Amino acid sequence: MEHWYILHVRTGYEEKIKKLLENTVNRESARIKQIIVPMENVAEMAHGERKIKKRKYWPGYILIQVADGAENESLWHAIRTTPGVLGFLGAGQSPVPLSETEINKIISELADRQQKPTPKVEFKPGDKVEIIDGPFVNFTGIVEEVYPERERLKVSVSIFGRATLLELNYWQAERI
Repeated sequence: MEHWYILHVRTGYEEKIKKLLENTVNRESARIKQIIVPMENVAEMAHGERKIKKRKYWPGYILIQVADGAENESLWHAIRTTPGVLGFLGAGQSPVPLSETEINKIISELADRQQKPTPKVEFKPGDKVEIIDGPFVNFTGIVEEVYPERERLKVSVSIFGRATLLELNYWQAERI
């Protein structure tokens, strides 16, 4: 049975370190079965179009699956001395594997984040926003309510001197 570990690495170098581990540590034998850089899909507005981009979900961390029987000091030393690796997550000298429930929860959460894109900007009540799309373009208002499951928000806008509530999609507003 394979064990999963969380590896702390230099932020911004996750993909490079993944390739280094695959090429150097797994050169003689496939001791590392799988390496995952946690990513999520993010929805953002660019030039009037809604675009989906990938973003690191846990910057500075990667998940590695080590083959059963491959857990020894030479493997830990090879991983720790890889350039950019800061160490294993957990206390003590030897790495602590994740439990089966922990890794199942993490992998299912990552799969959910891949399927449903999260908005690039999170809104909260009281935020001042400018409307960037729709019939009320260039109006400013205050966020009254946020509905993250529907990616919508209610904004109070002053129209002809009266406060009016508008319900907008996340990508129709921009935080000021």
